[in-house]
Amino acid sequence: MSDMEVRQVSLQLMFRGDSPVLQSVHFSCPPDRHKADDLQNRALPKAAATALLLFRVQPDLKLFRIRSKQANGSFIDTILNAKNESQGKSSIRDLANGAFLKLFRKPSAPESRYLEIDVKRLHPSAIEVSHDGRVVDDPEVLMSLTAQIAAAAGWNLNDYRVEVVPKEQEVLHHQHDFAALNTNSTDDPLRRAPLDNPASIAIRELSRHFGNDGTHQHLHVGLIRSLGELEDLWSIDREAYGEASITYEKFKDWWLSFPLGLHALFFRSRVMGAIGIWPLSARCAGFLTTARLKESEISGRRMRAFNTTAAQFWYISGIVLRPELIGGRAIRILLSHGVASWLSSPNIQFPSELLALAYSQKGQALLEGFNFFKIQNSSAMPDGVPLFGLHLPNKQQFVSSLRSRGLEIE
Repeated sequence: MSDMEVRQVSLQLMFRGDSPVLQSVHFSCPPDRHKADDLQNRALPKAAATALLLFRVQPDLKLFRIRSKQANGSFIDTILNAKNESQGKSSIRDLANGAFLKLFRKPSAPESRYLEIDVKRLHPSAIEVSHDGRVVDDPEVLMSLTAQIAAAAGWNLNDYRVEVVPKEQEVLHHQHDFAALNTNSTDDPLRRAPLDNPASIAIRELSRHFGNDGTHQHLHVGLIRSLGELEDLWSIDREAYGEASITYEKFKDWWLSFPLGLHALFFRSRVMGAIGIWPLSARCAGFLTTARLKESEISGRRMRAFNTTAAQFWYISGIVLRPELIGGRAIRILLSHGVASWLSSPNIQFPSELLALAYSQKGQALLEGFNFFKIQNSSAMPDGVPLFGLHLPNKQQFVSSLRSRGLEIE
């Protein structure tokens, strides 16, 4: 093993274009520096970019793994197959004399379909991402880049899941089907990590000290990063809406089709709530406003086009919080930063229309408090609840209206 294969590494990923393409990768393993420039828009650069961007939005880790359901044709296969190719096939393959691809580790069992990134040598924060010359570190923008690159390559994110073990904890996060994993060794950290997360202790502490100065700084809004976080959020939604909640499969369909639709509130790394804002086609919005469409009939597949194009019509699927946070500052933080995050997206076409169903009197009061007007009464709607709407002539007017109601929109 060469000395370069054990030293710490940092990377620079440089993207260009409205439909982002990985243009160059700079590999630094001091004192050695290498780069691959003028990359062609082929499968391997897209695959490496997708995996590294998913890694970049994570905290410091003990383990990072991407697993695929597909037997072949996944971006995991593209990366692992390239590791076996001879030199000279591509500049990515040859970067740092092959040391770049060695950051991607293949499974110990040949039949397993996953790859890991070597977290001992590469930390998420050691990856610098730039797009058209500007450094990108906002998780939402990074996830948008990921979604666009995967879609352009024909990879369906529904076929993948991310599994991580945060460095500061012994707890497994973002994990599903634990019993079905092909891990037989007792040394596998995925088998050692307990599934009982001490998050309930953190929640109680948050609730007990929520009024103290500085505690709210642990609350932040970001994107849902994995199916594990998505399932946690759906459980909160299910508790809040009961039978009125859409199914987990529908929830997953929407998120996988448009990852930017969920703006979640986190206490450190724990999902505490979210606001869902989803793009609708003009046809879908028309069916909804004329009482010819149920919420459960809204298709995630039709949202995919809006990862790369702007939408005029948007549906607010709900605002939920864990019961421990109801009545505190959390709702203001979620609304302020969640809506601000949505407004910062290039995917909104003004003038725009917001639509929302009011599943409770409190929900209706909240909508009316923000000047939503009733489009359909509950008796007319297939879901049996009233539909509200809000016309947004432009971004500036909407921001002014939100600020006048106490939201902190920058």
